Amino acid sequence: MYRELLTEWIKNHAWARLQDPCSEKELEAAERYVGCPFPGELKALLRETNGDRWLLLSAKEIIENAERNRQFFPECFDTIEEFRERIDRHIFFATNGCGDYYCYRISPDGTADTSEIFLWEHESFSCRPAAKDIAELIRKYYNDEI
Repeated sequence: MYRELLTEWIKNHAWARLQDPCSEKELEAAERYVGCPFPGELKALLRETNGDRWLLLSAKEIIENAERNRQFFPECFDTIEEFRERIDRHIFFATNGCGDYYCYRISPDGTADTSEIFLWEHESFSCRPAAKDIAELIRKYYNDEI
């Protein structure tokens, strides 16, 4: 489903390239590193294409991003709980190329909130709704609606 959707949307964007599917081992490693089971739609996306080298991050890039966040951002906050709430309780899986990320929020109980996808803005460390699901995010992004 996602591969077909992306193929249609990226055909006019030479810089985007679908990648081979993510292995189950890579997917499990990303979930372990982030510390939360990924939502079903994100798993399905990664099983079809491990990123598109533009909007969507690969499982490896999801891990690298979480690693960088844990290395550099804690010092920006007064408490570790504030860091967790503003940075670490997110599954960043896509980027707009300007330092902001599309993500799911992770509830304090360790589950992903799948009610919507958020745009996490790096200047304010805050989120705002961006799309109801990954398919809408792809459509809106490649149609210059977000």
